Formats: sequence, C-alpha cells, structure tokens
Amino acid sequence: MFNKRMVLVFVSLGLFSCASQLHRGVIAMKVSENIAHVGLTKSEATTGDHVELYGNKCNRAAKSLGEQNCIKVAKGHGVVTENINDDYVAVKFDSGVSFQEGDFIEKHSH
Repeated sequence: MFNKRMVLVFVSLGLFSCASQLHRGVIAMKVSENIAHVGLTKSEATTGDHVELYGNKCNRAAKSLGEQNCIKVAKGHGVVTENINDDYVAVKFDSGVSFQEGDFIEKHSH
C-alpha cells in the first residue's frame, strides 16, 4: 500500500510540474499612449509574446477603515515588442487601452 501511495505522489508531482507557468510584471514607466516598460526578465518574456493587462480596483470605504479590499480588473491586451535589458521589456498595448504605472501584466507560458 505504501508503494502505491508513493507512486501516486510522484506521478501527481510530475503532472503539476508540466502545468503552465504564470509570469507577472509591473508597469514601471509609461512611455507613450500605448507603450510601457514592464519589469519582466528576458527569460520570462521575449519579443512577440502576448500579455494581458490588469489593474486593481479598491473599495475606498474599506480602505478608510484600514482594510485592503481590492479586486483584479482586466484592462486589455498587448504584445512584447522589445527586450530592453535583462530586467525590462517594452509592451505595446492595443489601441484605446488605458494603463498607468503600477498596473500589471500577466504572460502565460506553456
């Protein structure tokens, strides 16, 4: 019985290690109306990768009481256009997408 459990544990670990990995970066600087520098390393994102933009919407009433009550809100899509250096990439967002410093992007790699 013990051997069957161990095999099950190792098989489960192997399956989960193949699951997609989430890479998240924060907008460090707004360069133009549709381009931003994002904190993602060159090993996390490369030119042509598609990303999703998110922001946080926080409840002001909860904040005044000293509580943190924020939800993640989807804001749009973009594409990595350049690896600036080892720690930053440039992302061009779709026309009309509103973003600001502190918003974040997520890239899923498989």
